[in-house]
Amino acid sequence: MNVLLITNELRYTCGVTNHLLHLSKGLTESGEVKLWIACGGGNGINRFSDIDAQVITDDAFLHMNRNFSNFLSAINSLVKIVKQNDIDIIHSHSHYAANIAQRSALLTGAYTIQTNHGLIGDRGKLKLFNADSYIAINEHITDHLTKAEKIPAEAVNFIRCGIPVPANVREKDKNKVKVIAASRFVYEKGLDIYITAVSMLDEETRKNAGFYIAGEGELETELQTLNKQLGAGINFMGSVKNMDDILEQSHILVYPSRSKTEGFPAIITEAGAYGNLVISSDFDGVRSVIEDKTDGLIYPAEEPAALTRLLEAVLTDFSSYRVLAERFREKVRDLFSLEEMINKHLELYRKCLAK
Repeated sequence: MNVLLITNELRYTCGVTNHLLHLSKGLTESGEVKLWIACGGGNGINRFSDIDAQVITDDAFLHMNRNFSNFLSAINSLVKIVKQNDIDIIHSHSHYAANIAQRSALLTGAYTIQTNHGLIGDRGKLKLFNADSYIAINEHITDHLTKAEKIPAEAVNFIRCGIPVPANVREKDKNKVKVIAASRFVYEKGLDIYITAVSMLDEETRKNAGFYIAGEGELETELQTLNKQLGAGINFMGSVKNMDDILEQSHILVYPSRSKTEGFPAIITEAGAYGNLVISSDFDGVRSVIEDKTDGLIYPAEEPAALTRLLEAVLTDFSSYRVLAERFREKVRDLFSLEEMINKHLELYRKCLAK
């Protein structure tokens, strides 16, 4: 079967890109799928160089470039790709891509699938959900599609974003606990909350810990300024090309999101796979996977003082919290099976083509 994945960008420090990397590798290695990937560009295209898939770039596919002219250009471009390569399925990974795909399908007869990595807060001129079939990556997204959007249950498929989990985790430095946050530098990700929380830790608590932020984005200057003004002492690592190496050495991941539209962030499961204790805000959907005080720690979003208290407790007696990290690593292995994710996609593709 000929499948085309379409997304906004391929980047580093990006959960959707990480998902596409694992998905495309598994699909091509299955021997059942001939694969193409269409995107608007991005700094992570070379991450796909070892995968047997053709990557096609066109800046008309970029969400940031959306306007009527570029939308029409994107449709025309996608129609040509589909016809030239006899594409059977167009599988989109953003709502903008889904609208381009659905209109292209009207002219080509291709089947369309939309994976929803999160929920969209603001409704614009384009439909947020526009495909023949849908994939939800977390329970709360399934509920939203079937209840709020009234999409028939038979059109919604629940498939978690599987990840590779190493068989063994290298022993981490026992003398200094590394705490990291990693995301795009945008307001919704709440990195300012993390910076503020760290700045309120006393010196005794901080002495055997190191604090880090990985990523890039529009708020970088503002976040670095806040870090300096508050004296938080957090190290900015920039765009990290291999987060696995960082997570293998770190002890704690803080995910301070204030977003109301999260799916289930890949960085949380990736951190869990490498034995990190996860401290997360209570964004919608987090409790579908993390059980507070059993295999992770959850605090109220927008409350840096609450995050500070958790960090104080953990850093004062980190050994007592290792068991939570161990439990979560096992949960990630079970719930986010890479093999299961690939098999469910192949099963869905077969079902769609049989219609």
